[in-house]
Amino acid sequence: MALKTVTESGPINMALFHVTHGLYTLTAKSRDRLNGQCLDALMQASSAPPCIVIGVGDRSSTHAMICESGRDVNKFVDFDHVLNEHGIPYLPDAVAVYDCTVIPEMTLDLGTHSLFTASVDHAATADGGQPLTYNDYRNTLRKERS
Repeated sequence: MALKTVTESGPINMALFHVTHGLYTLTAKSRDRLNGQCLDALMQASSAPPCIVIGVGDRSSTHAMICESGRDVNKFVDFDHVLNEHGIPYLPDAVAVYDCTVIPEMTLDLGTHSLFTASVDHAATADGGQPLTYNDYRNTLRKERS
């Protein structure tokens, strides 16, 4: 198969869709407000201490809540969820849940997104189930929404 080189941002972004990764639900709580969003930019950054890095769009309510200047939104009002011992929502069918604390001095502003480094304080896993990938979302769930 022949490859075609591109230099414009639109075609480059289309090429980046071939990078495979998981699809995650990021949730946050600020005062009495709950919020969540899907994201695909999450990776384990360290195993000792356990840390992850997440990329979050800077126009999202979740980003604002992480930075403690959020909008008045509660996306979980009519959505099935469970609260952990800290009042943070998670989806009951999740195959894994991570309770994390953002390390502010390790946050990086990348323009349209921020990279947040967070320590993993607690983790829980379910028996069975498969993680959802971003390709699953693009090929199935996103088409169903169109």
